Amino acid sequence: CNLNSLALTIFSPILTKFRKMKRFIQKFGITIYLLVLMLHLFAQLLGYTSIQFGTKLILLPLLMLFFYVQPFFATAPKSKYFILIGLFGSFLGDAFLLSDAYFIPGMIAFMTTHIFNILFFHPIKPSEGKLKRKYYIALFLLTAFCVFVYSFLKDAMGGLIYPVLVYMILISTSALYTVRVSLNSKAALIADLFWTPGMLFFIASDAVLAFNKFYWSTQSPIDNIGLVTMATYGVAQLLLVKGFQLYFTKEESSQ
Repeated sequence: CNLNSLALTIFSPILTKFRKMKRFIQKFGITIYLLVLMLHLFAQLLGYTSIQFGTKLILLPLLMLFFYVQPFFATAPKSKYFILIGLFGSFLGDAFLLSDAYFIPGMIAFMTTHIFNILFFHPIKPSEGKLKRKYYIALFLLTAFCVFVYSFLKDAMGGLIYPVLVYMILISTSALYTVRVSLNSKAALIADLFWTPGMLFFIASDAVLAFNKFYWSTQSPIDNIGLVTMATYGVAQLLLVKGFQLYFTKEESSQ
């Protein structure tokens, strides 16, 4: 009894502070993420490299923490871990891409993100009787996008074109899955408002990054183009994670 009382005396204040911090992240996690993203963009614009690197490495851990502290997490299906692994892959990608020397490891890390997002989206099947025209239009547009990037950048990329092509196929497949999910009656609104726009921002960010790295930077450099890359990327990750939060919250409330 004395030991139990002593343990409660020691750990009770710690647990209280942990619960308060958890509620704080639940309530203000997205706000903190947006403030860090804006700080990153300003640092990039003003040339404060150390702040730019530091804030970039904070972004994904913030989203991972925000997702982890949600009330649904303890009882959510195991697919929740697909989200965390995918976000961790993006964090590794961010870290690798701080240096141009680690472009390939960074791209592989982001491939992990898209693979685990696909694994998460795959079980969410279209509802019976849903028209699939939107799906086939998206398939056509995403295929056309891959063909266009391949045709335009293949000479500039050289041997890198093949791993980049694999990456384009993965990110396009992940985007296509969000359109497929929008044909599910229960998940349609979340897919239309968060997941599909999120993947489109992700594709836009990667397209700008690829064109700048392999074409614009050598042919016609564009000032502060990195701001576009990071702004679209930051919005993409935010939309995807917010969608995941809403989806699991909805699933828990319907049980």
